[in-house]
Amino acid sequence: MSKPKIVTTFTRYRDSELSAKANFIIKSMTSNANFASPVPSLGEITAADNDYTAALSDAETGGKSAIAVKNQAREKLEALLIKLSHYVTIYGNEDEVVLLSSGFSLAKGINAVGILPKPTGFSVKATEKGMATIKLDKINGAGVYQFEYRTVGTEVWTTFLSTKSMVLLQPLTSGLEYEFRVTAAGSAEERIYSDVLKSFIL
Repeated sequence: MSKPKIVTTFTRYRDSELSAKANFIIKSMTSNANFASPVPSLGEITAADNDYTAALSDAETGGKSAIAVKNQAREKLEALLIKLSHYVTIYGNEDEVVLLSSGFSLAKGINAVGILPKPTGFSVKATEKGMATIKLDKINGAGVYQFEYRTVGTEVWTTFLSTKSMVLLQPLTSGLEYEFRVTAAGSAEERIYSDVLKSFIL
């Protein structure tokens, strides 16, 4: 079996797609414990993406000069993403789950499937104090399941990655009501989430 690798080039992306890919990577790596100190920083990439987005907009109605500025901004963004891909490769340790969590695409032949379906059979059960068992039906083509949870009334989701379709989440705060959701990650960037379930923790 070949070792999983991420795609480290971005020439295949059209101008409008590159920014979407950059944003997906930024979102995936933000607060990602697998990649604590990205090089270059996510702030640098965000700034480069903002410059590129602005230049792309100007190029739609501008002349040759605006197009040249857009091309230059694209080159800068691509260069930063390539550097970041090297960092991800090093710290990903050839672990498919970790590599997928970065938002980068896996090389052809790894999880070569389309957009994965909405999870079914999703359930949450508060088992013991401060714990909850979460499970769903297995999804063909899923390289990793991304479980997310937060206390009701808050905005930020905490992410837990697993190759298994059933996990035990802990520690959770007893007496609080939590929201849970899950999505399966494969080769496609698009992800479809389950319905959100709520449960009080023992």
